[in-house]
Amino acid sequence: MARRRRTLLAVTVVSAVLAGGGLAASSLVKSPAERAADTAPPPLTLLTAPVTRQVLAQSTVTRGQVYPPTQYNVSPVAASADVTQLYVSRLAVRSGDQVANGQLLAEVSGQPLFVLRGPVPAYRDIKPGSTGPDVAELQAALAQLGYGRGGDPSGTYGPGTAEAVTGHYRHLGYSAPTTGAATQQAVDAARKAVEADQQAVDALKAQQAAGAAPAGTGTAGASGSAAPPAAGPEQQLAAARRKLAEDRETLAQAQAVNGPMVPAGEVVFLPELPAVVTAVNAPVGSPVSGPLLSLTGGQLAVTGQLGPAQAAGITPGMEVEILSETTGRTVRGTVAELGSPTTTPPAGRVIAIGGPAAGSAAGPAGANPGAPAQGGPQAPAFVPVQIAPAEPLPPAFSGQNVRITVLRGARPEPVLSVPVAAVFTDAAGQTAVTRVAAAGRRITVPVATGVSANGYVGVNAVGGGELAEGDQVAVGR
Repeated sequence: MARRRRTLLAVTVVSAVLAGGGLAASSLVKSPAERAADTAPPPLTLLTAPVTRQVLAQSTVTRGQVYPPTQYNVSPVAASADVTQLYVSRLAVRSGDQVANGQLLAEVSGQPLFVLRGPVPAYRDIKPGSTGPDVAELQAALAQLGYGRGGDPSGTYGPGTAEAVTGHYRHLGYSAPTTGAATQQAVDAARKAVEADQQAVDALKAQQAAGAAPAGTGTAGASGSAAPPAAGPEQQLAAARRKLAEDRETLAQAQAVNGPMVPAGEVVFLPELPAVVTAVNAPVGSPVSGPLLSLTGGQLAVTGQLGPAQAAGITPGMEVEILSETTGRTVRGTVAELGSPTTTPPAGRVIAIGGPAAGSAAGPAGANPGAPAQGGPQAPAFVPVQIAPAEPLPPAFSGQNVRITVLRGARPEPVLSVPVAAVFTDAAGQTAVTRVAAAGRRITVPVATGVSANGYVGVNAVGGGELAEGDQVAVGR
């Protein structure tokens, strides 16, 4: 009986497996009609696009680079012979900070380093008695901070300018440096001479008032003969007064070149402020080697790159739209200037301030960072087009590659427009679009077309048709 039960169970299992396999195999068998139905494409779907109202104008689209126009690399120098090694003793700014006229940047070996507005970098110490345009820019920068120049003429460093310099250093928390011991000693010596002259004049005036003869009048000579008569009181007083006037003039000249000064190593003149700190290259306590700070000044600039064929017909004054795809913001402007064909990527200038290369100017930043290496493939030439934005570009645009659209004609008014693919011509030769109404109802609307640009064409409904902004029109299936 046990053997029979095992046999019956085995037969049952085998039968179940065979039945399941047959059922699965039958599901995989399809007729040709079923296979055709499964592989047929889905039914066509009507594609639509909205009717919009926008400005359509003949335009040229290209790319452009946004960059700071000038980078200033500041390398401190010793402002005094007493400084034998330059160390960063204080940092007053960080990367990303904006700096304004008169602001402290850093302290190097105890010397302040501050920024002032001015077109010409400091090329000498500006001290009492100095004259020139660098003195004038110092006076103008201090005037913007509220320090007048007193009675000093523009471009002449006099007592009023010295007082302004002293006041600004005091505001920064430092004592103004001076012209040194030599000029102070000259002032002291001249002042002593004036004091002695004044005493001599006072004594002669007192003797004259008392009626006394000057000392030595009528004395005998060494041989017993009578000495020549000495000068009279009036002549002696006049001579003393002349000596006093001469020494006073000497004192004035000594004072004119003595006093507070602005060493070239303590001031950074930038033509446009505020500027942005783009790099701080050394921490506090480290020795200064090379540029300590990098600053970028002026508004962001943008240069487009036109192909030679694109540049044909583009002239200064044409309207431009600058689009940052990163921020989604558009800034308008105009074409300022077209350059000669080049392969050099657009970039700003780099100017070194201080250090052994002070005042030297390089070409594009980074020595043409985008230029191909020698022996490498030559980049295609393009025509650089300088763009003048109608408003300062936002800081977020800096370093971006932006889309530039040059409008070749006068800016028209916004018009009703549809994609070019929506316009067709019927059998009667009438230009029309298909308006898709509610529930998918299709209405043919005759239209007159206008200017086309950027894949859109201006349209106006004619023949009693109706078409409005926001309607959906068929563009394909």
